[in-house]
Amino acid sequence: MTNKNNEFNPFKSLLYIIAFILLFIVEQFPLSILVVTKKELGNNYQAYMKVAPYLSIILMIIAGIILYLVFRKAQKFPTKKFTLKTWITILISIVLIVAINYITLRFAKSSNANTDALMTLGNNNILILMLSIIVISPIFEELLFRGIFMNWFFPNHQVISAILSGIVFGFAHAPISANTDWAYAISKILLGIIIAFVYYKTKNIKANITVHFLNNVLSMVIPY
Repeated sequence: MTNKNNEFNPFKSLLYIIAFILLFIVEQFPLSILVVTKKELGNNYQAYMKVAPYLSIILMIIAGIILYLVFRKAQKFPTKKFTLKTWITILISIVLIVAINYITLRFAKSSNANTDALMTLGNNNILILMLSIIVISPIFEELLFRGIFMNWFFPNHQVISAILSGIVFGFAHAPISANTDWAYAISKILLGIIIAFVYYKTKNIKANITVHFLNNVLSMVIPY
């Protein structure tokens, strides 16, 4: 007998794709309002930057609540507890990520759209940049690209789901264009796949958030 819950539903899949794109916009928007330059705003720059950081923080809180609530509904399986095996999985994944970054980022360009945006954000508000790198990005991106994506798309084919999650994650950081930094894109795709398998193995969103957090911290101290 065919399990109706496992049957492919094109309409439902389309709704998930649209919803995921909207959630991606929700996840990106709080920081995007700070990625502006004096040249773009002209005489309004100073007045804008007095208000924008507070608005950004409010939007972060709203975005975080939305992503968490959607994740809670998307994940159908019970979260497993952190164990020694969980920490071993985290450690192995970090070693793999550092090795991959060391190999791939040696061939990356000195700047790209993602790093340029972070530089602009840092010039406008260094505190929010640090908050984003260390706290916001690991939580928001893991809720979206692992917690929601992997439970919405191919949840019964977790290897496929993990690989697709990594690909989407990678190209979200390095969009395809004539100027795509492919070394940087590959590093992000592989990072996403590894973290996806952490979620798959541990069944605990906090495990992949931890890996993402450690990767971001190490990226600030290790000269790849």
